[in-house]
Amino acid sequence: MCDHNVNLTQLLDAFQLFDTNKDGSISFDEFRSVCHKLQMPMDETKLKDSFQDREDITFDEFCQIIQQHGSPTADAYFQETFNAFDKNCDGFITAKEIKKTMKELGERLTDKQAKAMLKSADANGDGKLSKDEFRSLFNQLTQFRNATEASASSSNTNYQDDTV
Repeated sequence: MCDHNVNLTQLLDAFQLFDTNKDGSISFDEFRSVCHKLQMPMDETKLKDSFQDREDITFDEFCQIIQQHGSPTADAYFQETFNAFDKNCDGFITAKEIKKTMKELGERLTDKQAKAMLKSADANGDGKLSKDEFRSLFNQLTQFRNATEASASSSNTNYQDDTV
């Protein structure tokens, strides 16, 4: 992957992963963690100024701050996505981890659906995804999502580019 900006959908996914209490906002510490994990250099003073003495920020405010201070790279986004799925930090992703992470993102999968997702990218058939195998699944999902967004956008007369 190369250094392309991350789109709005990917930012929403990142926001949701770091909204640990699922209240629709992230705290200063959660935001600092997002910046660090997505390899976005952020000056501590500028970061504090962005929060303007508030304890937390909404998704819209999160996007505004990202636009002002620079976007994460696609590689950083991939790495953080892999880490979010790899719950036990063993370097592999299982169907159980896929199901759990998708549930955290608000997408409930059956065991069968999670196993099917895993199987679609499990090139060596060992029942788990390595980082390279996950990249294949990640790329498929990203292409599907981009195609879906493009299709929805083409029918919308108020099209807006969602690249941040």
